[in-house]
Amino acid sequence: MKQQLKQIWNERRANGWLWAELLIVFVALWYVVDWGYTTCITYYEPVGFDITDTYRVTVYRKTDKADGYVSPENATQTGGQDMLDMVERLRHLPEVEAVALSNNATPYCGSNSGTGWRIDSTVVYPLRRLVTPDFFRVFRYQSTDGKGYEPLVEALKRGEAVASVNLMQFTPLADMSLLNSVFFNVDDSATIYRVGAVSEKVRYNDFWPNYNDQFVAWEIKEESIAEMNDASWYEISLRVHPGTTDFPARLMEISDAQFSIGNLFISKVESFKDVRRHSLADMTNTVKTRMWMMAFLLLNIFLGIIGTFWFRTQQRRSEIGLRMALGSTRSGLWKRLMNEGILLLLLAFIPAAIICINLSVLEVVNTWPHAFTVTRFIIGALITLALMALMIVLGIWYPAQQAMQIEPAEALRDE
Repeated sequence: MKQQLKQIWNERRANGWLWAELLIVFVALWYVVDWGYTTCITYYEPVGFDITDTYRVTVYRKTDKADGYVSPENATQTGGQDMLDMVERLRHLPEVEAVALSNNATPYCGSNSGTGWRIDSTVVYPLRRLVTPDFFRVFRYQSTDGKGYEPLVEALKRGEAVASVNLMQFTPLADMSLLNSVFFNVDDSATIYRVGAVSEKVRYNDFWPNYNDQFVAWEIKEESIAEMNDASWYEISLRVHPGTTDFPARLMEISDAQFSIGNLFISKVESFKDVRRHSLADMTNTVKTRMWMMAFLLLNIFLGIIGTFWFRTQQRRSEIGLRMALGSTRSGLWKRLMNEGILLLLLAFIPAAIICINLSVLEVVNTWPHAFTVTRFIIGALITLALMALMIVLGIWYPAQQAMQIEPAEALRDE
């Protein structure tokens, strides 16, 4: 090692340019790796719900020009009661496991409603999820006590609220116990909410881990729905038994005969996997574009480093032959060349790491949604170091193998 360091220093004019190249490339590659790392851990973080075997049923209301329209004078019940009857009929289908009504609450719905809750002097503004109790059965929200979704269902049935575990995470009361806590409505201090169950964190979508993911939920009373003249804007979500196939086609086939109630009719049935794909389409395309740009940059870095060390090893062809003529073994020479390349990389790593840390302090890298931490830096730096080491090994290996085929006499003559 001491001898190789001395040789690197003696050849500092040529090695200086190579060291500078490795320094600049390391910083650029680390920036790319850091973005890719944070994007991947965000995407693969649990979302907090399960949309397998779930469907969204879109219901429309007939206009007065449609066939079969029922005028208000001839209606025997309200539009809200028609909606409740439709839900009940869906619930009795043999394929259906659970059905729920909700308002701006389903995953990937793209619509939101908020509320303001206050405890003491601390105010939070979470998303408001108005749902029927079976909502948690449909989407498999999980209680923090490890008992699945049933505690959440029972809390709503008791007239209590459900809060996400991270409701207070950005407040001075982040460590408080939410269960059985009492909150007041910011706009109406007479309205009190008792938290009867706490849900695990539920992400807003697959790309946003800490944005709009605090929520509170309470029950939509069927009595309130029944009094409405029009409840067609409520969301109907359902879960079917595992193994059920072609459910949308079957439901649409029988919808006119069994699910045309009053002025309500089923317009569309789609799986939440399709809803998810449509909802995330723009964000997915953006990420894919950035990934392709990252891949192109990686390819250029890869070819640049390999080409540099390839050319460098080719230039030392005579030196390699001379060392072999003086008794060096092929394996010993191969190790020496590899060690020299890795040593140059390690010499560039220290100042490059300092530059990367300063870029992070200056927030040149994205610190949202994941704060810049020591762990994040170490993981990104190690991945970058491994990638560059691999490129250097590939750049040295083949030309070194070719150079070692030279005859000692030819190497001495060239020297």
